[in-house]
Amino acid sequence: MEGDVNCVVWDASLVLAKYLETMCQHKSDFLSGIKVLELGSGLGVVGLTAATLGAQVTLTDLPEALPLLKLNINENKAKIGSMGGYAIAESLVWGESSAILFEEFDMIVLADCIYYEEAVDPLVETLKNFSNASSHPVIYLTQELRDTKLQKSLWHSFYEKLINSFSVVKIPEEEQHSNYRSPDIVLLKLTKKQ
Repeated sequence: MEGDVNCVVWDASLVLAKYLETMCQHKSDFLSGIKVLELGSGLGVVGLTAATLGAQVTLTDLPEALPLLKLNINENKAKIGSMGGYAIAESLVWGESSAILFEEFDMIVLADCIYYEEAVDPLVETLKNFSNASSHPVIYLTQELRDTKLQKSLWHSFYEKLINSFSVVKIPEEEQHSNYRSPDIVLLKLTKKQ
């Protein structure tokens, strides 16, 4: 498989995975039995972490990313099952119709998904579509704030579109895992505006 953004363990993925782990240490049933959707899973670090902490996780990415994602799920099945979790991989192209859009989730997670300009609008629409469900999932999002002009512009555009539809809370570094946090990685908690 030729490498692209979905074949890398990004630092923002580790920050979010370790944040979920930290939350479970403070509240043992934080993820236990809840339905979690991961968008832009890549290698699946965040979704697999949630599954090993007891969540029922649907990890999603583009069709070409699924073989490696499914392999990673298979490699972690014993650990996931021993904790009462579950993980499956599904194809989801942001902005396109999918049967997954009719499912309800308690939580949505995504890490470092703002990288390409053409993905910004479809990602925002996908988040809005999932948040129109009666369950109103909480969304946890991490993003590395890169220094290039293009990346700054993409993040600004994405953030402005987010705040039109979601209440956005920045999670302070001191509430994150002590070894897995960084001033250049933002961790946000989103809820749909009423």
